[in-house]
Amino acid sequence: MLQWPAHSKITCFNAKNEVIADSARSRLDLADSLMLHHDHKKPLTCHIEVLTRSADWTTWNSVNVKRIEDHIVYDLEFDGYQVKIERVSKPSRTLCSKPFRWQLEISVEEDNALALDKKPIGTRFKVARSDASVKTIQTTIEKVFGLPHGSVCLLTPDGQNANLRTSIKNLRSKWKQS
Repeated sequence: MLQWPAHSKITCFNAKNEVIADSARSRLDLADSLMLHHDHKKPLTCHIEVLTRSADWTTWNSVNVKRIEDHIVYDLEFDGYQVKIERVSKPSRTLCSKPFRWQLEISVEEDNALALDKKPIGTRFKVARSDASVKTIQTTIEKVFGLPHGSVCLLTPDGQNANLRTSIKNLRSKWKQS
């Protein structure tokens, strides 16, 4: 899996130059951050800026720029999106501590003939923290999938509603023991 450079700041902007996603800890899933709440009927056009204070990254030369572009493509195509990348900044001796900017056009492939061979969108999800409560997880699932409040219910192995105050760790152990 490709990684963002260490000590990176990644910022994504919409067409009005408003921040729509950012991360200062070298961690940003573009597919989740940009496309989760986007209407897939039309492509999303946005800009992304990356800067890093990593000792391994000194200037925005063509090699370093290509490494970031490869990461962007990997991140989005892994989740079934197509991406067109256009460099706004130019590779040069500019320090990597200064932001480098790209324009992205992200879309969903609409070719039904190839749809069977493609990965479904949104197949990658984060694992729930073991100390999270059942209520927190249910609320998060409703929010992510746009479901009505109270429509998600986690169950115990015997088919009963899980106690909302139970931790996911305890619920997992019940399922493993069954």
